[in-house]
Amino acid sequence: MQDQYKSQSSNGLKVLLLVEDSNYDRDLQNALVTCGYHVYPRLTNVSILKVVDEVAPDVLILDVDRLSSEDIHSLTIVNQIDPKPIVVFTEFSDEIMINKLINSQVNAYIVGDKLPHHVGPTMQIAIARFKQVQSLKDELNEAKRRLDGRKWIDKAKGILMQHKGLTEDQAYRTLRKMAMDNSQKIDDVAKNVVSVMQAVS
Repeated sequence: MQDQYKSQSSNGLKVLLLVEDSNYDRDLQNALVTCGYHVYPRLTNVSILKVVDEVAPDVLILDVDRLSSEDIHSLTIVNQIDPKPIVVFTEFSDEIMINKLINSQVNAYIVGDKLPHHVGPTMQIAIARFKQVQSLKDELNEAKRRLDGRKWIDKAKGILMQHKGLTEDQAYRTLRKMAMDNSQKIDDVAKNVVSVMQAVS
């Protein structure tokens, strides 16, 4: 099996193409190359996590008829550790496998269609949806981080008000000055204040 295939019009994206057999149908691979992707074919009989780590792809594509529970679990881990667009092409519709893949956050599940002029748009949509979902996740994580930071700040202000006799505004300005003096985020300073005061109390 060749290590890498790429077209002259490559868009720069590396695709890890997982297949079940070394004599796999080259239609999807050829379609991806035609669409300008760098394609790295690998067999599914090795650890998906190990191959993902080795190739470091931008996109993960599976050209398979069946996936083991271990394979699907590996896809879930990939999405947790190093999220990337995941697209499954198959010749058969399998409702049980579809339900399992939904939980692993696969971005597209395509049955039977590997024509270049269809594969290209399918990939574009899957990648765009992935980026949209990741953007929403990033926004949600940032909102959670800010809320968590606010809780620490409020707790630290309460401690300073109780132990130092400061007003709420004075306590906040004290935390802000500490953050500026130490080039830290104010919520990190607040966590330190809470930790120190709890340790000595």
